[in-house]
Amino acid sequence: MIPFINSFQNLHLFMPNEYKVLKVIVDKLATSNDLGDYPITFSINAGSRIYWSAKHLGLCEKESYCGYFRQINPFKEYKGKSSKEINEAIRQSYLLSGIEAYAWSHGLIEISRSTFRLYKGKDNFLACIVGHELSHFMNHDSFYSALQEGREGKHLKSKKREILAKKISREKESQADINAAKMLINAGISKETCLQNLAFWARMEGHGHETKKDSTHPGYDDRYKSLKKFLKKYEKTPNKTLKKRNWKWKYNRDLNVLVFNYI
Repeated sequence: MIPFINSFQNLHLFMPNEYKVLKVIVDKLATSNDLGDYPITFSINAGSRIYWSAKHLGLCEKESYCGYFRQINPFKEYKGKSSKEINEAIRQSYLLSGIEAYAWSHGLIEISRSTFRLYKGKDNFLACIVGHELSHFMNHDSFYSALQEGREGKHLKSKKREILAKKISREKESQADINAAKMLINAGISKETCLQNLAFWARMEGHGHETKKDSTHPGYDDRYKSLKKFLKKYEKTPNKTLKKRNWKWKYNRDLNVLVFNYI
C-alpha cells in the first residue's frame, strides 16, 4: 500500500495550487520557446523572512546556519521539537516575504511562496519572473559571469575586480529581463507585459533605487529604460529553427519539487 499512497500523493491533481499555476505558465512559454536540453527543477520555498525569525528564535546554532530555513518546505506542517515556532515562522514568512526567485546553475529554480500571493490574478506578470530565472539558467549566467570576471579582472586589485563583477552582474540581469520579454512575446502575450511587471515589482518591493557601482542589479530607472528601449524595436517573428518538442512533468511531494523535462 505504501508505494501506491506515495504515487497517489505525487499526482498533479494534488499539487499545491502554486505548482499548478507554475506548470501552466511554463507550458505556455514552452509552446513557442526552446527551454534547453537540461531538466528544470522548480521548488517553492518558505521565503527570506523566515531567516530572521529563525535567528531571533534561536532555531539555528550559528547565524550562518539560518539560511537552511529559507529553503524549508512551506506546504508541510512540522512536528516535534520547536514545531510550534517553525510553523508560525513559515506563516509569518508567507505574509512578510516579497517577490523572490533565484536560479541555481544546475537547473533548480526557487520561488518563495509569498511570490504567488503577491501575483495572485497576475499570472502573466509572474511569467516574466519565471522567464527571467529561466534565462539565467539556460544561458549559464553564473558560469559566464565568473569566466568574464576572471578574464577581464585577472590583474585588477580586489576593489576594482569587485566593481567589475557587479557591472557584469547588472548586464546579465538586464539581458535576463530582455530574454524574459522575448519568451512572453513569442508565446503570444502582450508586448508590454514585462515592462508593466517591472513597474509592479518595483512598487511591491520598494525598489526605487538608482544604479550604483556596487549594485548587483540595475537601478529601477536604468532597468526600465533598458527594457523599454528593447521593446520599441522587437517584434515577434516566426522562429523557423524552433523544433516542436514534447515534454513531461514530474511532481514529488516529499522533495517539494516539480520537474520539467523534454522527452
